[in-house]
Amino acid sequence: MINRDMIRSWLYCAAVLAAAALFFASRALPQTSGVPTGNIITGNATGSTSAVVGTLSGFVGKTTYICGFSVSSTGSAAVSPITVAGIVGSNMVFQNLSAGAGILQQAFYPCIPASAPNTAITVTTTADGTATAVNVNSWGFVQ
Repeated sequence: MINRDMIRSWLYCAAVLAAAALFFASRALPQTSGVPTGNIITGNATGSTSAVVGTLSGFVGKTTYICGFSVSSTGSAAVSPITVAGIVGSNMVFQNLSAGAGILQQAFYPCIPASAPNTAITVTTTADGTATAVNVNSWGFVQ
């Protein structure tokens, strides 16, 4: 004979199994938190006296994200301001890369998306007629 406690136990087990099946069978949703989940890309450039532009390329039907950049230079004048363009909202401008041997690094968490799909993100220095070397390195991802 089956009693109520046994029926309750079986119903409880069935509910737990159904919940576990739903949990493990569900498809993972894509991450949009700005954490790299797509193809990692870099936009690196070198130069001297003119403006140097590191570009994270745009891709058809995909959004480019910038996760950070580094600008270094040698020369007697500063290569700032540094402008990050093509991002959602408006351009970001960074100052105070000192004259001589200087470095400016900036990381973004969460990573910042481009203003629209198929849009490149650029990191641009100011021209410095006395610079002997300027390096722009940027990194991000596309998804």
